[in-house]
Amino acid sequence: MEQYNKILKQQERLHAAHLLKAQGLICKQLQFGDDCAPLYLAKPYWTNRFDAERETTIGIFCAVWISPELLEQKQFAYNIHSKTIRKLPGYKLTSKDFASDFRRLVKSSVSQWPGIGLDYGPTTLLEGRDTSELSSFAEKVEERIRGFADISHHIDDLLEKSI
Repeated sequence: MEQYNKILKQQERLHAAHLLKAQGLICKQLQFGDDCAPLYLAKPYWTNRFDAERETTIGIFCAVWISPELLEQKQFAYNIHSKTIRKLPGYKLTSKDFASDFRRLVKSSVSQWPGIGLDYGPTTLLEGRDTSELSSFAEKVEERIRGFADISHHIDDLLEKSI
């Protein structure tokens, strides 16, 4: 587990500066519970996820993570969440419409992502799982980071329409 979390931290260090400069995306590993330290990607105005003082998380963010349960299954997971977006300041959003519009826009782009699913409720826009062999984990995480970055403009477009 520790080795996988170290790889996620390495991916943060490798990509954070470029993603912030090129696309305004924050790439940061944060602790979640006792055993999980996901790598999160989001723009600051999409979410309060990076605010340590928040009471609850709202907004849109991407995550890549490993947990003891996933490791037993020899998998890691990734997703894009949309949490309580109706409370996202400055926007008039409804979760169901946002989820539907987002999925329509990204469906062809993400269709080849490993273990991908788009058939969730409005708070999980998409989710997937992939195999977690230690030897290829860094490469697979990098693929997910690049994939999220490639589709992030759709989130911006949908938010802009809801101002």
